Amino acid sequence: MKVIFLDIDGVLNSDEYFDRIKNLPIQGIESEIDVDKIKLLKRAIDETGAKVVLSSSWRYTRKAEELKELLSNYEIDVDFTPFIENNRGLEIKQWLLDHQDVESFIILDDEMFDSYDAVLIDRLIKISNGNGRNFGDGLLPKDVDKMIEKLGKKELTKVTEELER
Repeated sequence: MKVIFLDIDGVLNSDEYFDRIKNLPIQGIESEIDVDKIKLLKRAIDETGAKVVLSSSWRYTRKAEELKELLSNYEIDVDFTPFIENNRGLEIKQWLLDHQDVESFIILDDEMFDSYDAVLIDRLIKISNGNGRNFGDGLLPKDVDKMIEKLGKKELTKVTEELER
């Protein structure tokens, strides 16, 4: 199994998104999540076959179910890392220990936490937060390319291979 550990703020939203919608009558979860960023995430999932595990603090807020429902509208199912003293590195490692069938993983986040060791840092795809504001650029096509490169494309089935011949 391939896994994408997903942060939300600064990944599925951006300063540009909040600027763009500030005068629009958008309500609910869509006022906090950019569906264009979800579509980019979906592209990476489709090309790699990865599963999404939410590592964001969103997983233990009232927004978790709304987010889960929004992602399911794009055929993205999510699991959640456990809560271990709000220590993201330990939470990711515990999830990996509980799921021994992980062949590769990445961490998609706009922050690097002190609890990330060399193994986790090597798997981190740090989303840009370098524009000096709150959320940065969010997920970009170049980040999706890195995700696909690190996780690898999903293998074709024999049927698909035969159809391509």
